[in-house]
Amino acid sequence: MQMMDKARLCPGMILGQDVYNFANQIVVKKGTVLDERTITKLHRFEIPQFMIEEEVLSVQEANSYHRSSYSERIQNSPEFQKFQENYDTEILRFQNMLSCVIEKNQKIDCEALYRQVVMLLKDTGNSINAFDMVQNLRHYDDSTYAHSMNVGLLCNVFADWLGFDEEEKKILTVAGILHDIGKTRVPLEIIQKPARLSEEEYQIIKKHTEYGFAILTENKLDYHIRYTALQHHERNDGSGYPLGLVDHHIDEYAKIVSIVDVYDAMTSPRVYRGPTCPFDVIQIFEEEGFQKYDSRYILIFLRRIAESYLSEKIKLSDGRTGKLIYVNAHALSRPVVMVDGEAIDLRKEKDLKIMEIM
Repeated sequence: MQMMDKARLCPGMILGQDVYNFANQIVVKKGTVLDERTITKLHRFEIPQFMIEEEVLSVQEANSYHRSSYSERIQNSPEFQKFQENYDTEILRFQNMLSCVIEKNQKIDCEALYRQVVMLLKDTGNSINAFDMVQNLRHYDDSTYAHSMNVGLLCNVFADWLGFDEEEKKILTVAGILHDIGKTRVPLEIIQKPARLSEEEYQIIKKHTEYGFAILTENKLDYHIRYTALQHHERNDGSGYPLGLVDHHIDEYAKIVSIVDVYDAMTSPRVYRGPTCPFDVIQIFEEEGFQKYDSRYILIFLRRIAESYLSEKIKLSDGRTGKLIYVNAHALSRPVVMVDGEAIDLRKEKDLKIMEIM
């Protein structure tokens, strides 16, 4: 049995401990054999390491098994190579900017932050390309700075889907970039603790929302940007923090950023595989999220992602390949696919699912 960094978790490993959420409820039981879906779920928790009993598959086997040709095509494209290079530069710039804000009390330059995002997106071609590129970045696992930049990038795209004007788009983008700024005031040993958090430690981590609000208030930033930092962990059903707010008491921009925040956490690529299949992520949202997130936003977000893969080649869980031909509006994770001349409605075929985009 050994402690394993969560970035190194692979399908086939056996979990050697119960995993608890911050409400001290068991979310994954000891003895569970990890698969992609379970690993994606574990990455949603701020626990850096897990106890592993043994490996059923080697890391090399898992790498080979889960590699996606769709992902490889993106990573090998000149467009992605340029995006990666620019992204590297902007992450360093963003990190230096926040260091100056926190350590030297310099003012936050929202215009510069927005220009960073616009520059990164200008050559991506279209909105879903931006999502694909962010999901294929490989060497920023668990970086608060990279996650914050990703959320800003995806919020910029989401703003277009929502029909925001330029000023609204700028506010949402910057709110996304700065939503986790309060984590710079949380002790690193708590954020990276390789074990279950105590109640006291959990309360400290939750303070990052209030710390962020304080930092952005000191900088006299826009109301929505400040309240996004404070409320991006609030949920429509009252299950969030720090105040347990419900529905209309939560800032609209915070509601939007909360969706993108969770989406990026679930789809971030890992050592053992490329990005999680988008339809797995959509299914998790459908199972857990509709009561937690504003339907005006979550449905548009998931629908646009699902529809972006129309006509793409897919692989089903039984190994057959086909083409995605229709998205079911009331079951976005279970579209209609064409396989060997037969239209298969995945709403009716409960034992089948899309495993990957090819």
